[in-house]
Amino acid sequence: MIQRLFFAICLVLAANSSLAAGRGYLGVQFGHLPDTEKQVPAGVIVKKVFAGMAAQQAGLKPGEIVTQINGEFVADPPSAVALLARNAAGQKVRLTVIDKTGGALRRSNVVIAMGKSPTEDFAKIMRTPPPCHLSGPSMIRHCA
Repeated sequence: MIQRLFFAICLVLAANSSLAAGRGYLGVQFGHLPDTEKQVPAGVIVKKVFAGMAAQQAGLKPGEIVTQINGEFVADPPSAVALLARNAAGQKVRLTVIDKTGGALRRSNVVIAMGKSPTEDFAKIMRTPPPCHLSGPSMIRHCA
């Protein structure tokens, strides 16, 4: 019985490793929209674009807002990452991006081929757990 359970766990781990090996990478760090954002109701803000990654090559810039990925609305950073993780390396994804620089809202669709592997700088943030903080009267723990 224990041997069968161990074998099943090994199969699951092997399958997950092989899936991660073919996963594509965009190379951005997303953040929540600030509470002061009134013009764009939902999406994620691009906090950082990593050098040498697909996002930089496509021209994404910090401060831009991603509202959709492949036609699906983006609610928060974890959902954006989950939507991107569905795509293999080399697969093209379509982002709906809003640029607010210059005072005007400019919407565009950007098509990007997912990168094959993360750069070392990008890999570091993938290994770092999200920051947590305590808030509210009951001191509830919140993790980004």
